[in-house]
Amino acid sequence: MRAHGAERAQATVLHVRCRPDTSEDAYRQVFDMLTGYSPVGQALPSAAALVEARGALPYFGCSSDQLAARIRLRAMALVGVDVHVGVASSWAVAAMASARPARNGIRLVVPDGEPAFLDQLPIEALHGIGPVQATRLRTFGLETIGALAATRP
Repeated sequence: MRAHGAERAQATVLHVRCRPDTSEDAYRQVFDMLTGYSPVGQALPSAAALVEARGALPYFGCSSDQLAARIRLRAMALVGVDVHVGVASSWAVAAMASARPARNGIRLVVPDGEPAFLDQLPIEALHGIGPVQATRLRTFGLETIGALAATRP
């Protein structure tokens, strides 16, 4: 039996990002397809979606990145939409991962790998940091998320 904390630390949150030019109808078809993998999902503005896949993994008998690959393949085959999928233990990291996919269109960020992934990202990649805040933080020499994380309060 797993400890409660170990369960939470799995990379089971998928952020599925459609191309910006995806039609509303195609996006709805992709989202409907996602609900076949997990009923725990949320449509997001700009043609994206979050899916909690923890319950789906044992059902489909695969890992998170294998499920992401299935989703990509089905979205392309059934709807004709190329999606990028970020997989992480939180929605924020999964969203940043989907914006920076590997060559296969998927970026898996395991919990132990989150610091290495986040540390090198530019400060504006952090959710909630806009251009004005990023400019201000840069005046203090904070160029990356890692530099911000290492700063004392």
